[in-house]
Amino acid sequence: VGLTGIAIENSFRAGLYEKFGIEAEMGQRHEYKNAANVHTETAFTAPHEEAREAILESLFGQIVRGVADGRGVEPDAVRAAIDRAPLIGDEAVEAGLVDGLLYRDEAIAALRERAGDGELLYADKYLERAGRPDGTGRDTIALVYGVGVVMRGPSSYDPLTGITTMGSEDVARALRSATDDPRVVAIVFRVDSPGGSYVASDTIWREVTRARALGKPVVVSMGDLAASGGYFVSMNADRIVAQPGTITASIGVLGGKLVTRDLWGKLGVSFDETHIGNNALMWSAQNRYSESGLERRDAFLDAVYEDFTNRVAEGRSLDIERVREIARGRIWSGEDALELGLVDELGGMDVAIGAAREAAGIEPGKDARVSVFPKPKSPIEALLD
Repeated sequence: VGLTGIAIENSFRAGLYEKFGIEAEMGQRHEYKNAANVHTETAFTAPHEEAREAILESLFGQIVRGVADGRGVEPDAVRAAIDRAPLIGDEAVEAGLVDGLLYRDEAIAALRERAGDGELLYADKYLERAGRPDGTGRDTIALVYGVGVVMRGPSSYDPLTGITTMGSEDVARALRSATDDPRVVAIVFRVDSPGGSYVASDTIWREVTRARALGKPVVVSMGDLAASGGYFVSMNADRIVAQPGTITASIGVLGGKLVTRDLWGKLGVSFDETHIGNNALMWSAQNRYSESGLERRDAFLDAVYEDFTNRVAEGRSLDIERVREIARGRIWSGEDALELGLVDELGGMDVAIGAAREAAGIEPGKDARVSVFPKPKSPIEALLD
């Protein structure tokens, strides 16, 4: 049983860049917006380490409490077991983490003995026969997925790299479709994203806001991640439901570029240019920021940070000074975010759907349909894409 605790490792590239003649010109708002540190540091800064330790403590506490409650053992015994892990089978039984050691056929025989007469079915076959739990009522709760790095344009998935993008074009269209559908009484927006483009996030935020303005309650269900742009698209929902271990917030912004001129020079490649306009070369990888270009970059970062924090304050009904205190680019666990007022409730999709039913005024016990927007593509359509 591999209950060995948890750790966070980060790689830092500043030393590599120095060897190859690459300069990282990065800006961040503010000290906890630590993604830029990968390019500019060789180890954790004090704020970076502080934030990571806080996340570890929150997640580790959740693991200990969950195992202790589920297995009926003392938290100190769980911690002791973790410090001895990984545990061999007999050791796990002795520690109370598992009930016994059985082969598959023995486990099924034990289940049959407990269940009595009846047929054992895999979940998909059971659902096929019993009907899915998402109902068949006239009232429809729209389920919209926002998964991956937030980008402008359509959503995409690369089967070779496994990278998924939350395209503002497709997600905004799905939200509009759900908003304008007279059958839809509420929207559950499932968000699992590390963030991304500010413009794309703002586009999706607008559709969440528009849905609410037109009387369609929106409940966000956070997955593993709803950070930075992932929090931006979520913050104006009627209700936000996060898992205790969701990594969220990261209310901040970063931007910059890698200057590779010296690297190319070592390889015997040189560049020359002509330009018109003070900042025409602002994003060139061959030139450092000019004084004017640096001012423009920092003005953009300041404007985005101010806009982000102000919208958090408005959407979450928090004092702006309080938002600025807990923002600064810092990530929080869902458990900590609940205490800070950044989310409303802890739980999974079932809790979010329950909150959507309540927001839509659907009476307990009344049937309602949960329907994915847009309609999922058939295998042939997906293959053609």
